[in-house]
Amino acid sequence: MFASFYLARRYFLRGRAKHISFISVISCLGVSLGVFALIVVMSVMNGFDNDLMDRLLKFNYHLTVETPERELLPAVKERIDKIKGVENSSVILQTQVFAKVDRYIVPLMVKGIDFNDEAEAKNFFQYVKKDLKNAGFFAGEGLYDRLGLSDTLEYYPLDKNFKLKEENLRGFFRMGIYDIDNNYLITDLEKAKNLSPNYYMFLGVRIKNPMEAKKIRSIILQEFPRGLSVNTWMDNQALLSALKLEKLTMFVLLSLIALVASFNIFATLMVKVVEKTKDIGVLKALGFTSGKILAIFSLQGVFLGVIGVFLGTTSGLGLCLFMQKYHFVKIPVDIYSIEYLPVFINYRDIFVIAVLGLLFSFISSLFPAIRASRLSPCEALRYE
Repeated sequence: MFASFYLARRYFLRGRAKHISFISVISCLGVSLGVFALIVVMSVMNGFDNDLMDRLLKFNYHLTVETPERELLPAVKERIDKIKGVENSSVILQTQVFAKVDRYIVPLMVKGIDFNDEAEAKNFFQYVKKDLKNAGFFAGEGLYDRLGLSDTLEYYPLDKNFKLKEENLRGFFRMGIYDIDNNYLITDLEKAKNLSPNYYMFLGVRIKNPMEAKKIRSIILQEFPRGLSVNTWMDNQALLSALKLEKLTMFVLLSLIALVASFNIFATLMVKVVEKTKDIGVLKALGFTSGKILAIFSLQGVFLGVIGVFLGTTSGLGLCLFMQKYHFVKIPVDIYSIEYLPVFINYRDIFVIAVLGLLFSFISSLFPAIRASRLSPCEALRYE
């Protein structure tokens, strides 16, 4: 095996024709480009996905707890807050109003949160862009601009007594999620209760590790055997499936770059086999088995793959770390709600990409290596 490794390294570094070395360089660059593109694009997609999920879970909740008896929610909250792994919980109200803007009626969602709950208020006010510190509604920034709102809002509550009312606008917020910024009003919980007798109340629960949502749900259901309905953010399978499909599609498409690059390795080794045909005959005449000849040429493909994967991984990872620190790639904030390209490095993805690049390189080297191993000594020695 040592002799095969030595000859593979010698053939790899000392091609008799100068263009062989050039083709080897192109093969390495092709593999490294494919690995580089995969690492950078997957890291950017992970960044967008994490940013989207973070914003969704900031406004929504990891778990929602519902009960037909709304007056029991404060007591349920006290017990849930004591469960290990729960960060905080808060009573939330949702209802609807119909805003009157000129001659148009616009349905809007109203979310009531307890501003006396320090954790809940802190979470919301980080998104507030303007606060007049008086009573009234916070409107989403998109809604504020779209309807041309000023200091007050005229609306019809969700009630049989369809009577026009007026309420001050306290300010506006921006979550960075289109549906929320364009369709929601936020107000204090007690104020929201007075808007209409028709409202929906639930307990919003945030936990320290969102991935343990199903585990916490099981604990809550054990704590309250009957009368509670508990849903988790993971129940939104449509969104999670869409994100996974998007990442899988991009991974497959960009893997084609590495696959195409591996054909360069195939071509390089085919030329090597032709160039070294006479050498193969001499080696077989000296007693080298077909397995050793196969190892010589397949190892050259592995060398090309290792160098290409190393260059692609280091350059891709270096660029991602640089973008994470300096945020030099700017994007339109009005479209994406963030000023720079988000990057999240998942080292498991990088490992998979590196293994995939090596696998493509090895498979591409097998056919030329098999062809070389099957040459008979007589044919190889007669070759000119």
